[in-house]
Amino acid sequence: MYNFIAWETLEFKKLKGKEKLRCPSCDGQRTDKKDRSLLINHAEGYGKCFYCEALAFKDSEDIKKKTEIEYKIPTQDWKNYTALSDPMVKWLETRKITQSTAIELGWTEEKQYQPALKKEVLNIVFNFFEGDTLVNKKYRSGDKKFTQSAGTKSIFYNINSVIGQDEAFIVEGEVDVASLHSIGIKNVISVPNGANDNDEYWIQSEPYLKNVKKFIIAVDQDEKGNELKEKIAQRLGRYRCEFIEWEGKDANEDLILGVLESSVLKRKRFPVSGTFTVSDLMPDILDLYDNGLPSTYSPKAKIFGNMKDIYSTMRGQVNVGTGIPSHGKSNFTDWYVLNLINDYKLKASWFSPEHSPMSLYQTNLIEKVIGKSFWGKVDGHEVNRVTKAEIKDYHEWANEKIYLTDAVSGEFPTWDWLLDKFKEQMYSFGIDIFIIDAFNKVLLPSGNRLDEISKVLTKLTHFAQSNNVIVFLIAHPTKMRKDDAGIYGVPTLYDVSGSADFRNMTHNGYTIYRHFEDDNGQEDETEFINMKTKFSFQGKMQESIRFKFCKFNGRYYSNDVEPTYSMLLGEDTYKEKELPKLLPCDVFDDNEVPF
Repeated sequence: MYNFIAWETLEFKKLKGKEKLRCPSCDGQRTDKKDRSLLINHAEGYGKCFYCEALAFKDSEDIKKKTEIEYKIPTQDWKNYTALSDPMVKWLETRKITQSTAIELGWTEEKQYQPALKKEVLNIVFNFFEGDTLVNKKYRSGDKKFTQSAGTKSIFYNINSVIGQDEAFIVEGEVDVASLHSIGIKNVISVPNGANDNDEYWIQSEPYLKNVKKFIIAVDQDEKGNELKEKIAQRLGRYRCEFIEWEGKDANEDLILGVLESSVLKRKRFPVSGTFTVSDLMPDILDLYDNGLPSTYSPKAKIFGNMKDIYSTMRGQVNVGTGIPSHGKSNFTDWYVLNLINDYKLKASWFSPEHSPMSLYQTNLIEKVIGKSFWGKVDGHEVNRVTKAEIKDYHEWANEKIYLTDAVSGEFPTWDWLLDKFKEQMYSFGIDIFIIDAFNKVLLPSGNRLDEISKVLTKLTHFAQSNNVIVFLIAHPTKMRKDDAGIYGVPTLYDVSGSADFRNMTHNGYTIYRHFEDDNGQEDETEFINMKTKFSFQGKMQESIRFKFCKFNGRYYSNDVEPTYSMLLGEDTYKEKELPKLLPCDVFDDNEVPF
């Protein structure tokens, strides 16, 4: 439909021949205010803008004569204008992908071996360009099998389209890119490997994404797509993301259904911070009604006994762990987190300067994961030792799950520095859990100590909530007194050195308390005590569970479940014939000076 300009509103400089004027229909939208795009033909009595195509007529009756003429479209047999084969183009047209779209996106066609089919077949080729350089090729067979060029760069498909853009759409497939492209949305990129989140393409694409202000996540409407949506939002920051819920499964299906444009207009924002209406919350409310309470995280292995009934955590929460030095708070937290990583396919980053060097610290984690001693000796006793093959297995398992944070030359671990590092890791690697061990190893700003602790805890809480991640914070108690028998009491979160805010301003908290072996036959045990739970369904405050400690692999276990299986193979797949006697043991923080 044309826009019409009233002839009498135009300011002419002459009354015959031709002249160019500034177009009142589009002039306000133009960056070049000197551009005269409206061509007036005085002899014919009409004008046309060659920018917005608006029309003007001297005789308004001529409008009908000049615009309502019905023209015939010439008949023509179907023709393929692309570099693709006719069957491929006709298949694309069943997906409502036009030839012009395929041409503009540079799709080609090649024969390529498809491993899933075990033969060479004809494929449509999605060419990955970075600038003018072809950096990757993705091959799609007619029956939807995929492969990529070996050893090529992993990057978002169509990455050039978001350069210099304030907004970018992220979809889950190249055909979805074409679908949005076909309705005029060209700033669209696709993850290169379907719903499989991968660190490499995020790292390679970061220079092109860092200046984009808003992302519209438009991935598939299924379980894997929803997981990918959350992961993308976590990496980019939920505050600058919106999402689209398709009528069908994906953008292409909505294109076929004829509802793509309307679906795009219904994009929604993530609830990050700010003001919300009940409408914003209704999907979550109905989800709670239909599916019950939100997901909580607690180790699944039998080795933890009824731990899940006593304590669990959730995304968006800060967990404070405390305990008397040498009672094992760091050791237990590491064991707990490793199980969360393994059970729920999560990633974690440790900031633990107390446990330097990092390579030596890794030996403790290897023992816990494999279920054997790294060194092969404990208190002079020969025990089953981790093999080099098992170390390589650990490396394969841990390489994209476990990350370590440490200051390099010229850096000093302040809280702003640490949170910046965590944000970088969250973007680059998709970290789910952050462990800070311990609070006093990060420099507080100068000023009132209580005020500064309160500010840090506020920042940590906001970081966890706004990014939907889990934080574990190890904090030492202040000076404690011994009873008449020379035994320290159980510290609470109120005993944490510096401030009662460790109890008041965090979501969950626990104490690790060690009951040492005594002369009356009391066996050495470690007690986990729930000191605070944000929501009642997450656990039971003041409830506890006692664990034994396996000295040669650093694991805690209850219910006499043998703690010698390999986490890489699954529980009970590896057994020791007999466990060595559990002697009083030193744990990671035994070098701490208590008071």
